[in-house]
Amino acid sequence: MTLFFDQHIKKDTQNVRFSNEESKHLYKVLRKKSGDLIRVTNGKGLAWEGRLDFVAERGSVAVIEKVEEFPMAKRQLHLAIAPTKNMSRMEWLVEKLTELGIQSITPLLCQHSERKVIKPERLQKIMVAALKQSQQYFIPQLHPMQAFHPFLAQLQGTGHLAHCYPQPKTPLKALSLQEEHTTLFIGPEGDFSPEEVAAAEARQVTMISLGPQRFRTETAGLLGCHSLLLNSRL
Repeated sequence: MTLFFDQHIKKDTQNVRFSNEESKHLYKVLRKKSGDLIRVTNGKGLAWEGRLDFVAERGSVAVIEKVEEFPMAKRQLHLAIAPTKNMSRMEWLVEKLTELGIQSITPLLCQHSERKVIKPERLQKIMVAALKQSQQYFIPQLHPMQAFHPFLAQLQGTGHLAHCYPQPKTPLKALSLQEEHTTLFIGPEGDFSPEEVAAAEARQVTMISLGPQRFRTETAGLLGCHSLLLNSRL
């Protein structure tokens, strides 16, 4: 069943009026007709199922049939990552992280960051499309860009930071989501600065290794998140 997104729907919503863009997609691309079942999520665990009452290029409407609420994951994975210089790579990463089902993302402004501005509206659209494609009911929370040290100062739960400096580190394969909140730190293409690594160590953040290879920022982010999630499900 095709999944749609509407952040405003609630458990007691009786009918959904689709935007002109979604109505056109329903009518011309999917060729839906009155009486067809559709499913809508608000990205917060709600699966709203309804039957199309009116289908047209503008203002299609569905009427409620049933509602299901899914529980939020007990262990939350948060990726704090320096955005890539090439924004298309960051967009690709956000798409894949949504498909994986991580809970939140914070773009980090680090000492070696080359990109200092992002367009959250564009990333939000990509996450919505990935949510619908992967048939999920939770969309990651995209936080505003934040400087490394203020973000570190308010860190909650467990933190893991990947860097390339030659010092003892815990292998990624030995880690899983053990705490209620886990944050994975991935630095810019020039890596975290020694001062940032030292500050993270002082906050009891675990230094981790992703392996002997050198990865691009977006590859490191995806590998780290996938491994933590996979290890937690084994």
